[in-house]
Amino acid sequence: MAQDVEVVILGTAQDGGIPQAGCSCMNCIGAHNDGKLKRNPVCCGIKGADGSFHLIEAGRKLADQIMLWSKKMNLENIKKPETVSITHLHLGHIDGLGQFGKEVMNCKDFPLFASMENIKILKKKKNLSPFDCKQIKSNEEFSPTITCGFQLKFIQVPHRDEEGDTHAILIIGPNKSLLFLPDHDYWDETLMKYNKKTIREWLYSMKVDYALIDGTFWSPQELIDREMEKIPHPTISETIKMLGKKHVNDPEILFFHLNHSNPVININSKEKQTLNDLGWSLAEDGQVFTL
Repeated sequence: MAQDVEVVILGTAQDGGIPQAGCSCMNCIGAHNDGKLKRNPVCCGIKGADGSFHLIEAGRKLADQIMLWSKKMNLENIKKPETVSITHLHLGHIDGLGQFGKEVMNCKDFPLFASMENIKILKKKKNLSPFDCKQIKSNEEFSPTITCGFQLKFIQVPHRDEEGDTHAILIIGPNKSLLFLPDHDYWDETLMKYNKKTIREWLYSMKVDYALIDGTFWSPQELIDREMEKIPHPTISETIKMLGKKHVNDPEILFFHLNHSNPVININSKEKQTLNDLGWSLAEDGQVFTL
């Protein structure tokens, strides 16, 4: 009998996670002192209608994330994923790929889905010995396995492509769909690429029910020791200014890929309250969506 297609959010932080190495900020110290405040680097798992497990992103917290995934699916034992898909090649999205090799899981011919450009670069780095690579074209729907009961669509977005290219991934279930968009540079570039004028118009055109979108920073003033223009992401404050209040027919929009410096992480902050007042929210590690 077919099961529900379920997506489990396995990580909601920027590539370094929270706490971030070498940081003494309030959010990182709080996470060191209280495990409930920790956030894994962005990642999600999809349980197919046939019970198969499919991973999006492979970061350094893979052991904890697979354990969380198995618990959320009420499994007695830890279940390994059966495929992995990669959005782009920045650190926190691929630094767990080595764990599929002989040093840890000892996988062979493990299906990895990524763009042709990213597979080419990973091959040069000799990171692909455990994998059977599947080159995916932008905007083409495919199923990771024959009986999984859902489809994936890689949607190219502009983002610091000094190495490879970057895609969002649309997960299309039997009844609903979820957009996984951890990274892109600027809304005007992304919307222009798809000839859309507003965020809503773009999400409506893809028939998105749930949208996990880039919420790395709250504002451009957040990092006092870095040049923000060199690490472009649309800030949450910019995005909610474009969106305004949630409309009745809007998809559910949840921000993730949160940097450790982001004040919205603090549940008592005025920034978090602003988000709540407008009807939007943060994604949480362990959150489950049925598609």
